[in-house]
Amino acid sequence: MKNEFIQPRFVGARFDEHTLPVDVARDLAAYEALLIELAKHLYLKEHPERQRVPKGFSDAHLDIVSVEEGSARPVLALVVSGALELLGNVNPYYEQARDLIAECVAAPETALPQNFPKELLAHFNQFGRSLREEESLELRTGKQAQPAVLNPEKRKKLVLAANRAYEREIELTGAIAEVDWEKSTFRLRLVEGGQATIPMPESFHEKARQSGGKSRHYVFLKGVALYDSWERLQKVLFVESLDIIKNYPLVARLDELAQLEDGWYEGEGKAPDQKQLDHFAQRFADSYPEQLPLPTIAPKQDGGILLEWNVEGMPSLDVDWVTKRASFHAFGPHDEDIEADFDLGVDDHWEQLWPFLSRHVQARTA
Repeated sequence: MKNEFIQPRFVGARFDEHTLPVDVARDLAAYEALLIELAKHLYLKEHPERQRVPKGFSDAHLDIVSVEEGSARPVLALVVSGALELLGNVNPYYEQARDLIAECVAAPETALPQNFPKELLAHFNQFGRSLREEESLELRTGKQAQPAVLNPEKRKKLVLAANRAYEREIELTGAIAEVDWEKSTFRLRLVEGGQATIPMPESFHEKARQSGGKSRHYVFLKGVALYDSWERLQKVLFVESLDIIKNYPLVARLDELAQLEDGWYEGEGKAPDQKQLDHFAQRFADSYPEQLPLPTIAPKQDGGILLEWNVEGMPSLDVDWVTKRASFHAFGPHDEDIEADFDLGVDDHWEQLWPFLSRHVQARTA
């Protein structure tokens, strides 16, 4: 038996096209898990003579019937199996659980409903975890004039109402400081300061060997971590993905330049061409020789960029997106000009660039 049960509403830029991102669908699975556990609790509270719910009580589940307009509003139906129907009318417990969840979300964390068990607040570690800043999930029931609004801050407060820490999705960047092969973990020195111990899947071992100890090569990870109420990282619980970013300082600086808009310099100054800059960033940072010192990178008012090395000879590389040329200039040992042009649209010129820089930059490092 299938009955329309609830229509949660996802609000935010990601949902304006009335579609539901796959990662957000995990919130609905977490909502289903909380709903079932709360329905079981309500049943046992009403039947104190029982130690457990009847067999088959937990077999109900939610199905997404459709996604309606108005941000993203998935229509959820409560599906009751034939075995569950034989137990009699159990729907009221699921309906009570639905309304109680919404009431809990709507209430101040200091005045939560007394009949909502504190131990179930831990479910909000999963329910709502995919929501980003300025996104929310609205739960509306027939008993409420206004919807209950779950957002990242509210989710955090609900978990912390019963626990000292809460879980949230993370993106961390840092350098590998130390590897513990026996425990299959590594210590990550974070860009923003501090460090964290990261569980390391076996598939990442080879990359860790290649990148460990190399100050320019950073790790970018996505996963879930435990934070306290002061937003201090307590523990990385699990990792979803690990990637190596070669020559991270170069990548970070080029990413900064990609954020520039026209008029960036006193109302003037053309922003770098996004597509050209991205292509350059990938090729330059991925292949930049490890033995070479890193350049400073500055935007030019015509939209190009200028790379300069703080070494003897004052070498520089002037990049023009219009001509797709990189023009090198430096002073030789007798103040003679050293000049060369490289066509960034030709693979052979890229291959010639690296040995050229090695001769005319590293050899004159101060």
